[in-house]
Amino acid sequence: MLLLGVKEQENWLYSRWQLTWGTGWKSICKGAWRLYNDLKDPELFVDGEKQPAFEEQDRILDIPEHGDLMIRGLSRTLEVPVMISFRNQTNLVSLTLPAKKGLCDSADYETFNRALAPYVDSLELAMFC
Repeated sequence: MLLLGVKEQENWLYSRWQLTWGTGWKSICKGAWRLYNDLKDPELFVDGEKQPAFEEQDRILDIPEHGDLMIRGLSRTLEVPVMISFRNQTNLVSLTLPAKKGLCDSADYETFNRALAPYVDSLELAMFC
């Protein structure tokens, strides 16, 4: 993914990423499925409506098509809370996380990109596998 921009607001970093390819609902669900494993106490929202916890993770792949999907929780990989939003039929992904010393504490493009690109790139690969 390509980092389009990042801004800091009230100790949160808001970023927008561009996928290499446009995506559809099935790919978005694959991305959420992959993130579900990484997040402690994950919460999933479809078109703004919170979904019940998934007892079987594979049920994420069966969510009927909608406009957007957002997943949030404490990332085991990054060790910070994250919120990732997908918009159906677009090539854009939004990622929000706290500005935290140790991971990335500023909206400096180069620093932020270096810290988060491996995480979002692995997400993108999961979406298309």
